[in-house]
Amino acid sequence: MDSITNWYFGSLETYHSVEPFEKFQEDEFLDISLVPLLQAELWKAQSRIKELEAEKFGSSQEKIRSKRGKKGKETKYENSRLKKKILDMKSSVKRLRRKRDTMEKVCEELVTKICELKTETNRLWDEREEERQMFHIAEMSREEKVRVKLMDANLALQEKYEEMNWFVDELEKSLEMTREVGGIEEMSLRRGKALIKTARSMEVVDNKMDFEGFEFVSDDDDK
Repeated sequence: MDSITNWYFGSLETYHSVEPFEKFQEDEFLDISLVPLLQAELWKAQSRIKELEAEKFGSSQEKIRSKRGKKGKETKYENSRLKKKILDMKSSVKRLRRKRDTMEKVCEELVTKICELKTETNRLWDEREEERQMFHIAEMSREEKVRVKLMDANLALQEKYEEMNWFVDELEKSLEMTREVGGIEEMSLRRGKALIKTARSMEVVDNKMDFEGFEFVSDDDDK
C-alpha cells in the first residue's frame, strides 16, 4: 500500500495510468473484498495527484509571475534609463543649438562690422584720392601762376634792358659827338665810358639768363 502512495505524481502520465491498474486488480484478484479498499487508495492517489498538479501549476504561475515581475522591473529600469538618456540628449541638442545660434549671431555681427569697415575704408580712400587730385591741381595751378609771373618778369626785364641799351647807345653817340666836337672834360668822358662798359657787361650777363628754363619746385618735392 505504501508503494501506491509513494508514487511520483509529477506528471499527468501517473494519473492516467491508475485506471488500467484498477481493472487489472479486479481481474487479478478473486477476493472482491479488497476492491473497495483499493478504490479508496486509488481515490486518495488521484486526489494527491490533483493536489500536486495544482501545487505544480501554482508554483509555475508563481514563477511566471516572478519572472514577469522581474522582467517588468528590468523593463521599467531600462525604460527609465533610456528616457533619461533621451532627455540628456535633448538637453545636449538644445545646448548645442543655443551655441550654434550664438555663433551665427556673432558671425552676422562680424560680417556687418567688416562691411562697415570696408565701406569706411573705401570712403576714406576716395576722400584721400580726391584731396590728392585737388592738391595736384592746386600745385599745377600754382606752378602755372609762377611760370606766368616769371614770364611777365622776364618780359618786363627784357623791356627794361632794351630801354637801357637804347639809352646806352644814345649815350655812346652823345659821347662820341662830344669828343669830336670837344668841350667835354676828360673826367666826365671817362665816367661816361665806365657807365657804358658796365651797362654792356650787364647786358651780356642778362643774355645768358634763361627765364624759360626755370622749373617750379613744390614743397612736397623738397621732402
